[in-house]
Amino acid sequence: MRLTKIAAVLVFLGLFAVVSWAVTDYAFDATGGEAFCTTCHTMEPIAEAYRRDIHGGNNPQGIQAQCVDCHLSHDNPLAYFYTKAKFGLNDVYAQTFKDLDAIDWQALREHREDYVFDSGCLKCHRRLETAPGQDSRTYVAHRPYFLGETEKKCVSCHEHVGHKDLSSILQANHRQEDGT
Repeated sequence: MRLTKIAAVLVFLGLFAVVSWAVTDYAFDATGGEAFCTTCHTMEPIAEAYRRDIHGGNNPQGIQAQCVDCHLSHDNPLAYFYTKAKFGLNDVYAQTFKDLDAIDWQALREHREDYVFDSGCLKCHRRLETAPGQDSRTYVAHRPYFLGETEKKCVSCHEHVGHKDLSSILQANHRQEDGT
């Protein structure tokens, strides 16, 4: 009788673990892309710039990075979960208590290193350091980064990556709102 209870508990714990993992994975996937991230109207200029960018699918292959591919840490699962929770709670707070139309996206772009993680860049561009046949300019430009000789992050140099023409889109939206 006691063995049956232990087996039942183990089966329950196993099922609970699998179902928890599946629900969490589904929730992370459902809340990680453009469709979810742009449900707030203030994100529309960001989404438009994203769709124009090579990372937003504007490339011959149609390959698209999701928002979380760049804007969450991919160092390890715990870091990913932590940054997802941190940014998600911040977004909920902003949606509830802040004037979203007053967000200065241009000013936030100056702090892009706080919102874009190198581990996300390197998840896709992992062969950048050793890619056979890459031109020497690419190697020389990234050598100090891979040798740890610089504090720069990927977006320090690639400052407009992910959101093509964002400045002009933001300016056009601002002119529309002002009626000019």
